[in-house]
Amino acid sequence: MNDFLLAQMVAAERLPNAHESKAAVLAELKSSLAGASGEQRTAALLKRELDLPGETIFLSDVHIPYKEGTAQIDLLLIHEQMVCVLEVKNMVGEFYFDSINFQFHRIIDGRREGMRNPEAQLHRAVRAVSNFLGVSVHGVIVLASRSGKVVEAPKHYPVVSLDYLPFHLEQLMQGSNLFDARALASKLRGLPVRNSSRRWLERHNISFDSLRLGVTCPSCRTCSLDWRERKWKCVVCGFYSQDAHEVALQEYAVLFGDKLDTGLAYRLLGVENKYVLYRLLQGSAIQGDVRGKRQIVEDRQLLREYFGRIYR
Repeated sequence: MNDFLLAQMVAAERLPNAHESKAAVLAELKSSLAGASGEQRTAALLKRELDLPGETIFLSDVHIPYKEGTAQIDLLLIHEQMVCVLEVKNMVGEFYFDSINFQFHRIIDGRREGMRNPEAQLHRAVRAVSNFLGVSVHGVIVLASRSGKVVEAPKHYPVVSLDYLPFHLEQLMQGSNLFDARALASKLRGLPVRNSSRRWLERHNISFDSLRLGVTCPSCRTCSLDWRERKWKCVVCGFYSQDAHEVALQEYAVLFGDKLDTGLAYRLLGVENKYVLYRLLQGSAIQGDVRGKRQIVEDRQLLREYFGRIYR
């Protein structure tokens, strides 16, 4: 789970049903979860089945500078004999690639749905990787779902089913070492991490004040916990914990950044006593040089484990 997917999960859980963007957020989260599942299955299959000599490096969710913006890469394979961008699509239906107008649509349950063209997305990604690394790059559109069928194929890039992908990649081998795979991977890993959350929040008109605040009960997931007798307690289901607020701090960080104003911290955690707030933030949100400002200590794994139990 990258930060953007985590931000979608947080917003989906904390936005009230009456919010204007609630339905759109849930729909986008569903699509993102399907995409992430396809990418995970693709990476797992390749690590298990791909038979290439030497070391193969896989990088996921890479954002590479390209022209005035960035190109997002689902999965990037780096080997001493080839570099390949994998555009993973976990979709169902019949797929039609228009090689004249370079448009794309699918037919599902008798309905025609226009969508972003995977071939155009892949072409942009291949160009970005090639320009950034200064090497030749292959590209493949991967169908992660067995319920997807290509009726009209794209013109410039192959579409390969997930089951066939290892064999296809093995056929791309050059037979001689062309690249320093670790050096290329190191250059890519050195790129700054891109946070797509801010623009997404603005597009959906999501602010701190539009969210349900408080420390969410991980059992009920729809109500907030009360701090009583040095524990977080749920009056609905009886759940209790001493550190449930750690998830709330990470949720704030993934949405709005790691800088936390003390005034917002009271509202975020739902406490009023300054001594209680101090104890809760100690070690999790470090006091900054400026009075009333704290920095949340990043622990994304805590969020991944929390939402991993929800979205299995």
